[in-house]
Amino acid sequence: MPSTTNALLFARASLAVIFFWFGAMGFTPVGEAIAGSWISGHAFLSGLEDQAASAARALGIYQIVMAVLIGAPLPLGSFRRIGFVLLGIFAGLALTALLTNPVWLEAEGGFPAIGSGQGILKYIAILGLALWAGSFDNSRIFSNRTSKTRAISLPVMWCGLVVVLVWIGLMKFTAAEAAGIAPLIASSPLFSWMQAFMPEQAISALIGVIEILTALALLGYWFNPRLFRIGLVMSIITFLMTLSFLFTYPGAWDADLGGFPALSRSGHFLLKDLALLAVCFAFINETRVRRYR
Repeated sequence: MPSTTNALLFARASLAVIFFWFGAMGFTPVGEAIAGSWISGHAFLSGLEDQAASAARALGIYQIVMAVLIGAPLPLGSFRRIGFVLLGIFAGLALTALLTNPVWLEAEGGFPAIGSGQGILKYIAILGLALWAGSFDNSRIFSNRTSKTRAISLPVMWCGLVVVLVWIGLMKFTAAEAAGIAPLIASSPLFSWMQAFMPEQAISALIGVIEILTALALLGYWFNPRLFRIGLVMSIITFLMTLSFLFTYPGAWDADLGGFPALSRSGHFLLKDLALLAVCFAFINETRVRRYR
């Protein structure tokens, strides 16, 4: 069971790795394509479509600076806290991408059938993690807000986990999602054996059931700590399995850029589960602290 220090270090390291990597990808054609797709369909930013390359580089610089502030062993916590503030702003802005056209699957009737926006949903938990981890870096300016920030972070992180598991879990019952995850299943030693016994849609539905059951167990946060801990363990297993696709699924890496370490769009989606894993460890720490108070 991770201590507060270990959970906090893992959260900082995870966020730093994710956003330094994403920032570096902003200087590649992949980053430009991702930025362009979101800008072109965004309700407020579509007029900047011609500036996709510049936007990708600007976001890349922003994310790299943010990652360095969060992950570097800086002597003053206030500098690191600035990094978490930047991350909170970034996560909030990223969530506005749910207003973009590419988010919803027209083949499944549009909203609430979510497609590429599944990765955007993860920013709810990332926002909560930024609040939680940032609350430990005290300064005279922020110290009186620390306990309140930490208290707010917990339901935000919880909501982030549940929304991702329920929404993406329900999507597993659609044909589009089943087809989308089929290549990942086929490439994974953990899952590929299932294809000999079950059709594509049944495998997808089974995964969806597990994700929804995990979310139901997480409801114990409000009334049953033991049930909540079971949900956290199930979540950890789920996110570890998702992260394993980075090692087994060739499509996680952009072939045109030579593969690893160049993330593809799928790779961007998968890597964010490192932050969700950090959220689980943060909650394990919080339940341990509450138990021994």
